[in-house]
Amino acid sequence: MAKETGASLKKHLMTGISYMIPMVVAGGILGALAKGFGGYTIGSLGPDAKSAATIFTNLNAFDWTQFWWAISKLSDYAMSFACAVLAAGIAYSMADRPGIVPAFILGYTANVAKAGFLGAMLMAFVVGWIVKWMEGWKMPKALEGLMPVMIIPVLSTLIAGALFFWIVCKPMALCMDAIQVWITSLSSGSLFIIGAVIGACMGFDMGGPINKTASMAANALFADQPDGIGSAAESAKIVGGMTPPLGIGIATLIAPKKFTREQRDAGISCIPMGLCFITEGVLPFAADDPLRVIPSSMIGSAIASGMVMALGCHTPAAHGGIFILPVTTNWYYFVLALVIGSIVTAVIYAFLKKPAAEEDTKEEEVSEDLDININ
Repeated sequence: MAKETGASLKKHLMTGISYMIPMVVAGGILGALAKGFGGYTIGSLGPDAKSAATIFTNLNAFDWTQFWWAISKLSDYAMSFACAVLAAGIAYSMADRPGIVPAFILGYTANVAKAGFLGAMLMAFVVGWIVKWMEGWKMPKALEGLMPVMIIPVLSTLIAGALFFWIVCKPMALCMDAIQVWITSLSSGSLFIIGAVIGACMGFDMGGPINKTASMAANALFADQPDGIGSAAESAKIVGGMTPPLGIGIATLIAPKKFTREQRDAGISCIPMGLCFITEGVLPFAADDPLRVIPSSMIGSAIASGMVMALGCHTPAAHGGIFILPVTTNWYYFVLALVIGSIVTAVIYAFLKKPAAEEDTKEEEVSEDLDININ
């Protein structure tokens, strides 16, 4: 098994990102359209499914609300597979086709376990190394044909899955519980501080464990004090999740020479996703450049979320992005905080970002030949 270098690891990561970008863009834009035409509560407005075989059994796709609810489900499914596609692309680059299935499974598992894109990336590299190791096994001729279709997919998934459940899951769960308790314990102190903490967590891993923990803490505060700090925490959660994609999208506009064409296109799609509270739009950028994207997002989100709590922005909505403004008190301060936080993120990232020419982001280094021949 050849030793991986920094350049080869970067190539594997870029391959995964190249496959993930269309998934994130498609899911994000569909979600934005669903909320734009169906309202911020569209996700809960589907047909009655209590006695139905599936959630789509009683769907009337010619009804305006139900149609956009169905489109919102397409968005949900696309975003739920983004980490899986990222992991599959990384493992494919490392170990060719035998790495696709186990990495896809582990990437989706990481998403379900709220390990986010960081967990998916970690497990993708683990799967890639396991598969490459297995490909070096000397097998009897009778079993060689079973290696790519049964032995490698089953055993590599089993081994990587065991490592994930043994090593990753429990510490991550304990960490999430501790962070949630800490955030809720801040509720008696400065509103700006608790908002800034919620925002910084929302901007940390874009749908990962820290992001989800902050979201759950805000929801818990809302359940306890819906007419007080809880509704302010929901505002902080939402603006904190909107700021990263808006900020990164703006960064690609104010410093276009620092980004590849693919990144600029993804940056433009980040803007409508950010307006709709789809933080995952930042995933391609965070996966490619975490040491610059994550701090930029955290700072901008912390400022925006701290401002909305300190300025008395309250909302009963748990989701919806810009579409919650009609039910948000002091909505103009919400918009002001969103603009300031997004600009802060954009300026910091545009300043920190290395020009594309200085990075290994050439298209020819990304493996995109995924033709599968079945003999």
